[in-house]
Amino acid sequence: MKINMEYFRYKQKAFTLLEVLVALAVLTMGLGTVIKVAGTQASQLSYLKDKTVALWIANNKASEVQLDNWPETGTSSGQEIMANQEWRWELKVSNTADKDLRRLDIHVSRVNNEGEPIVRFIAFTGNRSSNTSIP
Repeated sequence: MKINMEYFRYKQKAFTLLEVLVALAVLTMGLGTVIKVAGTQASQLSYLKDKTVALWIANNKASEVQLDNWPETGTSSGQEIMANQEWRWELKVSNTADKDLRRLDIHVSRVNNEGEPIVRFIAFTGNRSSNTSIP
């Protein structure tokens, strides 16, 4: 009995159905993971943008208070528009152990968000009219 080797050499020219299904399953799992990661990064990007803008507002408010005269202790609040969004800030000025130093606690959140603030910022300001000298 003579076996024709040419027949076996060129018999398989395409993938089998099982090979195609396995390849599609692997591709589907890989693409699912890529889509999930891309969605997570998109939401993180939005959060980081909001956090950055809120930090700018807190820095601006701290600079305003530090440039003004000696701030009175107490709480104040207000709203600002930055990056085409409305933001709410709350400022609490409190005394410290040093009589010429005041603590500024600034909380910034979105106007429509009643939950936790996006940024909690702490700064200090000194009494410029104090006559104390540094040696």
